Amino acid sequence: MGRYVLRVFRDNLAGWVPTIMVVAVVTTLVGVCMNQFVWTSSPSFASAARLAGLDPAEFTMVSVTIYVVVALLAFFSLTVVGSATVDRIRGTFAQWRLMGASPSQVRAGMWMLVGVASLTGSLIGSLIAMPASLLAVPEFDAMAAESFAGGLGSFVPPAFTPSATAWLGSLLLGVATCMLGAFVPSIRAAKVRPIEAIRGKDVPVGRRGWRYWARWALGLTVMAVALVLAFSGMGMPRAQAFGQEAGQTFNGALWAGIIASFGMYVLAGVLVPILLDAGRVICRLCGSATGVLAARAAKAKTVSSMNTIAPLALALGLSATLLTCARSYGRILALGGHPTSLNYTDSLLMIAMLCIVSLTTSLAVIALSNRGMVAEQALLRSIGMSPRRVTRMILWQSVQLAAGAVVLALIPVAVGSLVLATRSITLVGVPVAEIPWVGVIGAGAACWLALFLIQYMQIRPALRRSVADAIRSR
Repeated sequence: MGRYVLRVFRDNLAGWVPTIMVVAVVTTLVGVCMNQFVWTSSPSFASAARLAGLDPAEFTMVSVTIYVVVALLAFFSLTVVGSATVDRIRGTFAQWRLMGASPSQVRAGMWMLVGVASLTGSLIGSLIAMPASLLAVPEFDAMAAESFAGGLGSFVPPAFTPSATAWLGSLLLGVATCMLGAFVPSIRAAKVRPIEAIRGKDVPVGRRGWRYWARWALGLTVMAVALVLAFSGMGMPRAQAFGQEAGQTFNGALWAGIIASFGMYVLAGVLVPILLDAGRVICRLCGSATGVLAARAAKAKTVSSMNTIAPLALALGLSATLLTCARSYGRILALGGHPTSLNYTDSLLMIAMLCIVSLTTSLAVIALSNRGMVAEQALLRSIGMSPRRVTRMILWQSVQLAAGAVVLALIPVAVGSLVLATRSITLVGVPVAEIPWVGVIGAGAACWLALFLIQYMQIRPALRRSVADAIRSR
């Protein structure tokens, strides 16, 4: 089985580049965390921190916290990319089953494929993490030292040098983290039926089986849990200082938004077709036949569309919720007579990681569907559609996917804003919910541009060839 796995990887190396890129990005972040952890755990750093009146454990906890965030991002990212990979090489798995391979052998083959890609990407990412740590770790710890309580303002850390131990640890930890994300896709790969090698995947779009209703039940349950936890204790009389009450409001809204984000992620599989239907209706009302065709094409590829939209929606939702809570917290303090200047460094760092990983994941999913996109444009051109109109259809499809991501992202923002508005009335007498609309719209526009460019670059060579050549290259 090993040599067949290596042959699949070698014969389609270009198709594995997106997965390797995602793994490299994740491992780079893991490597930076590992270098910070090793540096902040050294005796010289601990001595410098104590001299400045700081607790060395606080720096260590920051690196551990960031790694936990990176690990969660890697799990969702690699699960999505792994799902797209299964759809990409589903025919190969079906051929293995047809030739006598057992489901366990197919599952092991999927693990080996992801293992080879993870090792390659982790090696690249761990090497990139070395110079990246030189730039990021000292600067970040200097900013973190200013925000820790009890500092004397004279923190002078020792010289930072990337550690070989951190490099090896990031390599191993990156592979392990990425392999964890292959757990769910490996189960899907083992369920491929041998008959699919002959007649292809035959799953009706829109079929509402038990999984459909299970998604609704689980997603709505998670949303309900978010609201119950957020509003628990609302009716109790205030027994704490204003600053503590404001802090609890911030924490309650933030956690409600985070939990609602995962509920939205669960519901993405059933909401994406609904949003695409809405986009088709809007395009029809606007008189755009190309937009209607783009919506139909996107809905026909429900799994790919969901894998593209869900990571973007999760990142946008968490980022917008974090900024909404932070800005509203500052506004509540100002209205309550406690104006203060807030440091958004840690929030912006988390947002940057979310956006980088999610955008890379979505672009990887689109790149993995390259073969289907080339075949689709060849079919459209064979029935008379011009290359310019095919490009226009890709433009419409990108707009619909980006708009779907923004709409889904507003679900956790709405939950967090509801908590903020309700609790702020009891604190300052007016509802407060500072949603960063400019940032949300700007992020949606950036997603649209990125999605359009990656899709256009995928089909651009095929658009310049004749229809017959494009069909033969399938």
